[in-house]
Amino acid sequence: MMPEKIIYSKSKVIDYIWQYSKYHGNLFINCENLYKEKNWYACTILLFNLIENIFKDTICDYESGFHDIIKKLKKRLFINDIEYTFLNAPKNSIRNLRNILAHSNIAKYNLVYIEEWKEILYPITENESLLKLYEEISDVLFNLILRILSSNFISPIDINLNKLIQGIKLVIKEISPEEILKFKGYDSWYLDWLNLSEDQKYRLAENASDVNICQQIFKHIKYN
Repeated sequence: MMPEKIIYSKSKVIDYIWQYSKYHGNLFINCENLYKEKNWYACTILLFNLIENIFKDTICDYESGFHDIIKKLKKRLFINDIEYTFLNAPKNSIRNLRNILAHSNIAKYNLVYIEEWKEILYPITENESLLKLYEEISDVLFNLILRILSSNFISPIDINLNKLIQGIKLVIKEISPEEILKFKGYDSWYLDWLNLSEDQKYRLAENASDVNICQQIFKHIKYN
């Protein structure tokens, strides 16, 4: 009978992983240290790199892309349908996020959360947005990795992550540079705007100050 637990703390997961592989265990420790140091972008990137590396180790395939690696994990019954969708769906998945962070102009993308019945956008370019993401997905990914690695243990560990995954509402939204400017309080832009490339527009929109914040600051300034 395999020991079963709904979810392990990340520190417990690291203990198990470190006993199996000091190299990977130390990298997971680094991941959590980056989180504690408030370097949330770096800890998220490192976590995504770790899961890809461990998935490839598990099936001894270092040539296939991440998409095919996850398909092979499912085929070999390391992950179930819910976990597969969470990891590998074309949109709003871990692989989708990993590809955006690694290969895309991230100024285009936002994480979407519903707060007080409103759609709130969290730009992926902002460190604090990656904090929200990391805190939402890291427990699932740590425990999934532990369960997969435990197939090499004398007593594999069975962890049911279905309910936890189903509670994660991962939504990624692409917006235009003009929309970014509107969100920041700009209702017009200079005439040469149309002559700029898309990348230049995103860079300028991302670098622009937020007029809404400036207005709030000036409202509270007292003049003598």
